[in-house]
Amino acid sequence: MWGAILAVSLQARSIDLTHDDVRAFSALAASGAALATVAQLVVGAASDRNRATRARWYFAGAALAVPALVWFYAAPTFAQLSAAFLCLQVAMNAAIAPYQAVIPDYIALERRGGASAWMSAYQSLGNAAGVLIAGLVADVRVVASSLCAGLAATCLVTVAHVRGLALQAESARATVRLNGPLGTLLLSRGLIYVGFFTLLDYLEFFVRDTLGITVPAATHEQTGFLFLTFTLAAIPGAALGGPPADRYDKRLVVTIACATLVCALALLAGAHGLPAAYAAAGFAGLAWGGFVAADWALATALLPRGAMATAMAVWNVAITAPQVAAPLLALPLIERFNATALGLGPRVAILTAMAEFALGGLCVWRLPRA
Repeated sequence: MWGAILAVSLQARSIDLTHDDVRAFSALAASGAALATVAQLVVGAASDRNRATRARWYFAGAALAVPALVWFYAAPTFAQLSAAFLCLQVAMNAAIAPYQAVIPDYIALERRGGASAWMSAYQSLGNAAGVLIAGLVADVRVVASSLCAGLAATCLVTVAHVRGLALQAESARATVRLNGPLGTLLLSRGLIYVGFFTLLDYLEFFVRDTLGITVPAATHEQTGFLFLTFTLAAIPGAALGGPPADRYDKRLVVTIACATLVCALALLAGAHGLPAAYAAAGFAGLAWGGFVAADWALATALLPRGAMATAMAVWNVAITAPQVAAPLLALPLIERFNATALGLGPRVAILTAMAEFALGGLCVWRLPRA
C-alpha cells in the first residue's frame, strides 16, 4: 500500500488536482507524517500494556484503512484527497508500532538479523506490487480495490498466524528514555530517512523536470518503474545484509549500506537519461535493502524489551518526522534552483539526500556495539 501511495499515487493525484503541485504535495506529505507520529506514539504505549492484544491493533488499523483507501482514490478535489490521506495515515500508523513489536515478541534475539532480512524482503515485495498496480493500472477503482484486497488478506493471515505462536519470555517493564542509545538511534536513523524521503518524494519531479519526460502518463509510468527497480533490488540487498547483521557489528552493515547509497545517488544526480537513472536506482535499492536488514535488528538489540511497542513507536518517529522534514528542507532548494534552470532543483535535492545518508551512516558509530 505505501509503495503505491507514497511512491506514485500521492504525487500523481496532487499534480492532477492542483495547480501549485510541488507546494501542495509538500504540505500534505508533511501534515500526514506529523499525524502519523502522534498515532504511533499513542497506540504503541497502549499495546505495551498487553502483548497478546497487539494483533488486534494491527487488525483494527487495517480495517479502518480500507475505506480511507477507497476515499483517497475516489476523491474529486484536493481537499478531499487531503482528508482521505490523513485518515489513512492515522489508521495505518495505529497498526505499525504494535505490528513491529509483534516480531520480537515471538522471535529469539539471536535470530533477529535473519528475521529483519525476511521482513525487509517482504516489505520490498509489497512495495513493488503497490508500485506496479499504481503505475500501470489506469482505472483508480481497480487500484483501490486491489490495494484494499491485499491489505485485508495479509492482515487476516498475520492475525491468524500469530495466534498459533508462543510468546517469548516477557521482560520486566521498562521506561523509554531518549537520553541514551535511543536518542542516538533516532538521530542516525532520522538522517537516513530524511535522505530516503527526499529521494522518494521528488522522484516524479526529477523524471518530469530533470529528465524531461513531460507527458503525464509517461511521467507516472517511468517514476513507478524507477521506484520498482529500487524496490526489487532491495530484495537481494536484504538477503545480503541479513547474515552479516546476525554475525557482525550491525553498525558496520549500516555504514557500508549508506556509503553505497551515496555513490548510487551521485550517479542518479548526474543522470541525463533513463538508462543511467535505472542503473542508479538499482544500485541504490541494493544498498537500501542491506540497510533495512540491519536497521530493525539494530533497534531490537538496543531498545528496551519491556516496552517494545512504545520504543518502536518512538523509533518510528525517525520515519515519520523525516517525512515532515524532507519537504521542508527540499522544497526551498527545488524552487530556488528551478528558478535558475528548470530541472536543476531536483538534482540539488538528490545531492542533499546524499549528504543526509552520509551523516546518518556516520552517526551510527555513536551507538554501542550491537
